[in-house]
Amino acid sequence: MTVCNRCGKENQDHYKFCLGCGAELTAPKPGGDMGMMKTMMAEPGQSPLGPGSSPLGAPLGGGPGTGPLGGISRGPSAGMPQQSPGGMGRPPSGAMPGMPPSGPLGAGPAPGPMAPPPMAPPMGPPPGVPSYAGFPPAPSAPVAAGGMRRCPSCGSDVPPSFRFCGTCGFRMDEQSAAQPLPGPPQPMGGMGMQQQRARLSMTLIRPDGSEGGTHDLRPGENKLGRSFGPVFENDGYLSPVHAMLDIRGTQGVVRDLDSLNGVFVKMTGEEELQSGQIIRIGQELLRFEIIPTPEPTADGTELMGSPNPGFWGKLTVIIGRDVTGAAFPLLGESVTLGRERGEINFPDDGYVSGLHARITLRDGHVFLSDLGSSNGTFIKVNGERGVGHDSYVLLGQQLFRLNFT
Repeated sequence: MTVCNRCGKENQDHYKFCLGCGAELTAPKPGGDMGMMKTMMAEPGQSPLGPGSSPLGAPLGGGPGTGPLGGISRGPSAGMPQQSPGGMGRPPSGAMPGMPPSGPLGAGPAPGPMAPPPMAPPMGPPPGVPSYAGFPPAPSAPVAAGGMRRCPSCGSDVPPSFRFCGTCGFRMDEQSAAQPLPGPPQPMGGMGMQQQRARLSMTLIRPDGSEGGTHDLRPGENKLGRSFGPVFENDGYLSPVHAMLDIRGTQGVVRDLDSLNGVFVKMTGEEELQSGQIIRIGQELLRFEIIPTPEPTADGTELMGSPNPGFWGKLTVIIGRDVTGAAFPLLGESVTLGRERGEINFPDDGYVSGLHARITLRDGHVFLSDLGSSNGTFIKVNGERGVGHDSYVLLGQQLFRLNFT
């Protein structure tokens, strides 16, 4: 055993850190404390404890010079292996197996012959303490009542009363403690409701795809913007009060609160586009508009323009508020968008996939679909829009994933 220099707790020799205070353990000096060893082996010159009086299993041999222990014979007991420990001699030839001892144990006259009492099963080490030399294996009972925890650092089992892992020294606090062994389900009480509320959050997704900060949410209405949390305050494209997220169970509704740059939601399927709808792919902000068929004026004069080969819509690049850039006419049954392929390309935008999205004219309606792009296709919220768990919402220049479970 290794004694901690800080708190004095005894620890197993293979432990590197103290189970009581977490301090690093130093190797014991040769000839150190033998107090624990004396409980596992008989003192030199003394007989081992009698049958049924020791929880440590079969006794070990005497010390040097004492000779083999003779005259001790014991019948077979349940769970006890019939194997003589090292250093023990053969019983006297007159003693038959299963018969009581033929003489006293050197402590005084023994009472009349009687059968040894039935031995109880060997006891194991105290709950939560690993077996080591001298302790027989503990009975194979589950330790669910002890609530053994698994160290998240090294995976070792840690008893519930230990504050530190005995293998790696990891501090076992409530957040890092693993789930106890299977037991009866606990009723949903106040703590369970707090944990459920704590799981309502939105997580920032960085440009490289890794997770950033987290903003906690609550059931009901949640205002979002630069004035409502450190995860928002450094985004200059966010309005102070930008949007409202109303959570109803595992579903929610996001509402634009007349923000300057709007709220965008990542598409999960094909969406029908209305004239004036704004979409975003990569860093490109595009407005879709339907090109109506020219009609003569009231006096019959036709409007002059370039020849129209059948354009039915256009995409206009939005550069700023009321400022537009290039426009791309839409012709044919479908038009694809991408960085390298498709009819409309954005070669300088690294967030646009090679083939990103498609706009389709079908039965007089226009539909937008994502083509498995890496960063997705986003559609601007007009008024309010339903969202759910794992939905992605774009606010200003920041992308968030919603967690509703």
